[in-house]
Amino acid sequence: MKLNVPFVRSQFPAFSEPTLKGWAFFENAGGSYPCEQFIDRLTDFYRKNKVQPYYPYPASQRAGELMDSSYERMAAYLNVTASEIHYGPSTTLNVYVLANAMRPMWKDGDEIVVSCQDHEANAGAWRKLATRGIKIIEWPVDPQTGVLDVQDLKGLISNKTKMLAFPHCSNVIGHINPVKEISEIAHQHGALCVVDGVAYAPHALPDLKNLGADIYLFSLYKTYGPHLGLMYVDKALIGQLENQSHFLKKASPEIC
Repeated sequence: MKLNVPFVRSQFPAFSEPTLKGWAFFENAGGSYPCEQFIDRLTDFYRKNKVQPYYPYPASQRAGELMDSSYERMAAYLNVTASEIHYGPSTTLNVYVLANAMRPMWKDGDEIVVSCQDHEANAGAWRKLATRGIKIIEWPVDPQTGVLDVQDLKGLISNKTKMLAFPHCSNVIGHINPVKEISEIAHQHGALCVVDGVAYAPHALPDLKNLGADIYLFSLYKTYGPHLGLMYVDKALIGQLENQSHFLKKASPEIC
């Protein structure tokens, strides 16, 4: 199917904004101008339903319905369930919270593998666990190509490995990693698979159940939406994580 460029451009108000005329923006890494549908939906929410949700009056009930709908719609987009979707301020902060939630699952001396192709968002928080008793194993890239070699991974991962973190797509060289194959290798050793989809999600539709990742993260502001980070966590894993929210939410499957 040929892309209808005029139609696509018409969905983004920035293309008709006089003050932006003559400029080209190639800053996907920092964000992107949102589509008209998102702007209209957010504006409508702020005008009518920016209240505490789920209370027994119309504006509040509608607010709750809209929030629930956001989980359901994103779940359908990613081929997961709504209870597996979590929102946070950014992918970087989501990983930071996640690292703290997962650390109690592991013992001192346990290993996690972190790729050297990863963005800081899905690397820094994991590497910091080295100061908290976790051994960090680096999965290096080929110095000539910048590509991760799956055969190298097989020599690094073992039954001591508790988690593997790597990107779906490199934000430097644009190389797409075989997530499904890598996830299968991790699972064969009983390790969890955490995938950074920040550089991939703006360009494709990730089918998370098919990919096999236990956790998948990306930034909604890079997919023409709000400045939030989205995190998928497999429902089988959620109950094992230590609560990072208010004490009263300890029994609920909320991370952020």
